[in-house]
Amino acid sequence: MSSASAHPRKKAPRQPNPTDRILGCFSNVAPSERLDHLIRYLGTWSGTDKALMVTQYSSKLVIVLLNLQYALRLRLLGLRAKRPSSAAQRVAKLSALISDARVLFRIWGVLPILKWMVSLERTPPPTRLLHNIERIQGWSMLAYCPMEAVAYLGSHGVLPVSAAVQNAFWLWGSRFWALYVGLQLLHLVEDNRLLRLRAKALERSRGHPTPAAARRAGPSATATASAASSSSATTAAEGEKASQQQAITTQMWDELDDRKAAILNELWVNLGYLPLTLHWSCPAGLFGEGWVGLFGTIAGVSGLRSGWKNSRAPPVPPTN
Repeated sequence: MSSASAHPRKKAPRQPNPTDRILGCFSNVAPSERLDHLIRYLGTWSGTDKALMVTQYSSKLVIVLLNLQYALRLRLLGLRAKRPSSAAQRVAKLSALISDARVLFRIWGVLPILKWMVSLERTPPPTRLLHNIERIQGWSMLAYCPMEAVAYLGSHGVLPVSAAVQNAFWLWGSRFWALYVGLQLLHLVEDNRLLRLRAKALERSRGHPTPAAARRAGPSATATASAASSSSATTAAEGEKASQQQAITTQMWDELDDRKAAILNELWVNLGYLPLTLHWSCPAGLFGEGWVGLFGTIAGVSGLRSGWKNSRAPPVPPTN
């Protein structure tokens, strides 16, 4: 048997035809890490909820702007607005639909709360204050979640619950939620105190990392000194060990910086939630829908930013 028959030639690549150019147009699109990141984040329950939340509350701001623009336009024409803008009404329907969907998605929200409270007793926080704060937060959510679910299902006629009971459940559920938010702010104060203690301990034990410019100048100075010394191998080993210690110190300070940024972001989330929960805890409310949209957007964008950062792909380890 000839070598040509034993090793058949590979087929030449197929030449694209007009059909391939049309149906296969996505062959010209390069893979996108940002798209992968977006799919990975929106594939989680939290990611979907935060994206819907930003859309829901920012829609309320859009409604205010649309109604204002509509009223100003009619005033310039010498007319008076007797009803809201039709565009604002459509956006309001979208906001209401998203709000309804988010409550429906939270109907099983009590299950992760139960899991959290079980793990809380097995792996408690570092201080008794944080432990008790999280215990009370867990109990407040155990009261809030069923109240919201019953009120929601009753409002849709699924459960035979009167309007008075629904309103009471919405009201008291919001109050338990407000308790959670207030405790979370106290939690963040304690977290920040512990973080400052860790930073002081790290500064005493390891100091601050050497600036990058000094690290770049270090090897050349060491090499000059070692050229005139008989213990060049020892000097190189000590330099490598010092470099490793610098890398560890830098990593530890970076972790503290990341934790500080997370606390600050969580502060913005709860500063957005606090006025909302107080507003919904009052029978007559505290402010209008425009302010609801503003505070909700602050909380939603802050939560979205935190989740987006936490869902980044892990760094690829270096290959030898």
